[in-house]
Amino acid sequence: MVGYKESSKFKLGLQRLGQVSYEYKYQVTLAKFRAKYPNLEVEENLFTSLPEDDDVPIEEVPFDDSPAPSEA
Repeated sequence: MVGYKESSKFKLGLQRLGQVSYEYKYQVTLAKFRAKYPNLEVEENLFTSLPEDDDVPIEEVPFDDSPAPSEA
């Protein structure tokens, strides 16, 4: 680590960034929640039916992975 810090690429040193882009925001939010409220439990169910999803129309679409016909 010391050798890397001395390299020309390590100009700013170690800095804490205020804004970071996370690929998995849910996991980060959940980790922060668990750190802030260690005595609370979170029930994780990815397939939970939420009331706001009940009004969304669902259309049955047959699966077709054949290539689309080319337009000539």
